[in-house]
Amino acid sequence: MKRFVVLFGTSANPPTGMGGHAGMVAWAAARDDVDEIWVVPVYRHAVEEKRDMPSFAHRFEMARLAFEQLSEKVRVLDAERRLAESLGSDSLIEMSDVVRDLARLHPDAEFGLLLGADTYRDLMAGKWKESEALRGMVRIIPVPRKGMDEDFPGPELEVVSSTECRETTDLGFLSRALQPEVLRYMQQHRLYAFARV
Repeated sequence: MKRFVVLFGTSANPPTGMGGHAGMVAWAAARDDVDEIWVVPVYRHAVEEKRDMPSFAHRFEMARLAFEQLSEKVRVLDAERRLAESLGSDSLIEMSDVVRDLARLHPDAEFGLLLGADTYRDLMAGKWKESEALRGMVRIIPVPRKGMDEDFPGPELEVVSSTECRETTDLGFLSRALQPEVLRYMQQHRLYAFARV
């Protein structure tokens, strides 16, 4: 019997806390049918307007801090970076490429894909590279966003925006929106709005 591994792709720019990304991963990790969750930070964003991000090293470390402490089932992988570097530094890697590569490396695994409501809608509308093929490769696990798509089961999450987290140094807001370790990392490395302080 194959183990069921759920993939969660994220730009981790920054990863939000229990009301957002971390809450999604924790909810999926608590499911009895999930054996492992592999968080896959984006190496280079597929959308050009979203490529102005901190280095992959910073985002990978924030993802590790945000997610690995949630459950022993959770690991953060540099699968996109490894695949991009093997194909050439200009290669743009998307989730269909990652799934094929991981399936090749881990034939003992069946893969799922954990998606927030907005990314789920984009996938279903065919906005992803090889959307239809990807839906055939993985079991889709959508997570509703409060007040938006609550027609499928999921955790009670807040509406937490990575964009809002990037644009403020308000510690009250950030301490609610982010895992404490991620907030400390942002402050220590002067990321986002902390670069202007």
